[in-house]
Amino acid sequence: MQSTSAIDSKQEALNFINKYGFVTLFPIRETNFPSLYQATIGTREEKFKKAWQWADELSLGQKQIYYCKFIGRQVTLISMEMLPYFYRLFKRREFTGTSAEILALIKKRGAVSTTDLKKSLRLTGPDKRNEFSKATYLLQKCFVIAIISKREPPRHTHTWDLMENWMPEEALKMAESIGEEVAKQKIVQKLLDNHVLSGPEDAEKLLGL
Repeated sequence: MQSTSAIDSKQEALNFINKYGFVTLFPIRETNFPSLYQATIGTREEKFKKAWQWADELSLGQKQIYYCKFIGRQVTLISMEMLPYFYRLFKRREFTGTSAEILALIKKRGAVSTTDLKKSLRLTGPDKRNEFSKATYLLQKCFVIAIISKREPPRHTHTWDLMENWMPEEALKMAESIGEEVAKQKIVQKLLDNHVLSGPEDAEKLLGL
């Protein structure tokens, strides 16, 4: 675990993510899980800006990491080394309700923005915001859809596509070559090797296994 803020460049941020295998963008309350924000040098505003910028550039721009909402419902940054194991262990193919409708639309139309998704599925308005957020969170944590681009502030509108369209071919092939138990052991062992958690039971609880 990191004890002090030491990161001050995108390369250092990438090294940090690769070291831990997967970290959150922001801290999770009441845990010591590593976060890029905590490890970054600067004021609160500087840390916030730099952490988001590095995450976007490393994932959306360069595909050196993958990010989605996962650990503790927080944005989670996953190294390319660990991504095939997450994909293999958590990938789901069957969904119902709004998640199924979003997935069907993306499969039919290809990459689509949040705005177009909401309009097409009649999910606009404050009363539908939570329904849309829950559905996209489920699809992200099951490694079915991926954010492939994001508009600049103040709108932050995402564009979504199928995970297999974003994921590098070699990573997909690796994911297909390993079993679920191997994937689970690799992820849990990474947590234990980095002293993020004290035992396998804590790891399984954190990951929802």
